[in-house]
Amino acid sequence: MTSDVATVAILVNNGRPEAVALASETSAWLTAEGHRVRVLRLPETEGGASAGANGELTPATVAGADVAVSLGGDGTFLRLAPLAYTSRTPVFGVNFGRVGHLLEVDPLRLSEVLRRAVTGNVEVENRSVLAVTVSGGLAPAAGDDRSLREAEVPGEGGRWWMALNEVVVEKTVPGHMVHLTTTFDGEPGPTYRADGVLVSTPTGSTGYNLSAGGPVMAPEMRSMIVTPVAPHFSIDRSVVLNADRTVTIAVTAARPAVMVVDGREVGRLDPGAQVRCRIAPSALRVITVGDRRLGSVLRRILSPGPVETGLRTSTVRQQG
Repeated sequence: MTSDVATVAILVNNGRPEAVALASETSAWLTAEGHRVRVLRLPETEGGASAGANGELTPATVAGADVAVSLGGDGTFLRLAPLAYTSRTPVFGVNFGRVGHLLEVDPLRLSEVLRRAVTGNVEVENRSVLAVTVSGGLAPAAGDDRSLREAEVPGEGGRWWMALNEVVVEKTVPGHMVHLTTTFDGEPGPTYRADGVLVSTPTGSTGYNLSAGGPVMAPEMRSMIVTPVAPHFSIDRSVVLNADRTVTIAVTAARPAVMVVDGREVGRLDPGAQVRCRIAPSALRVITVGDRRLGSVLRRILSPGPVETGLRTSTVRQQG
């Protein structure tokens, strides 16, 4: 992005006072520099004030922006990612959370990174995302429907969900396993009696996938990882698939399952339901500042230390 005047969309988690203060300060600074700013807020049900008159975040709230920024934790970034995906807007996250697997920027560096972003002086990585569809019976969970439509992303059929980290099909009854079968491009794969099965992207490989014993992959790769969660008397190894493959997880036997996309419950799957996962044709464009490569991320995850979440005063002014 090299325009003299940029449009910046900022999604702020109102449940974090430091994030609200930084959003206000950053908005004033960008406006004084001649840029256009859209400050978006999470709906009240997600810990913040509503964004817009109808309280909904939609692809239209990010469409046309040159840069999109989240101020919060991983959850806030994952809320912004599908909106940035539909508009092909480069996105990055500022870490106000406890861990921040997905978030590269410290609050004290926001103005520095934004100055570089609005002039095109940043590296943008293409991160593979999953396109997830369901057939055979899905009872939606309470809350807003975050599925995407073909009209929002041309070339994607019908109703589908975008997963930046992973999709999980898991049990609904504590103490009882779920029965799942898999197919790869229509060819039968392993059958599982387990707590669940997850399909991860390389970006999500350091999250739930890693906790379940799956491999870590460089985030810029184009592939999928299929990992069982606590399998019982069945294969306990992950399967890594090329980007052109399709994996389908079917709920068998009489017990239902639940589908979770990027940590959010989407709905209950009836027996016989099928979850189809593939790498979406388009990628999420993620701004990277170059100081959180795979090695440093692994060191932080495997040997975690205290995470500083505080924010010193006048962050923007300190950065010039």
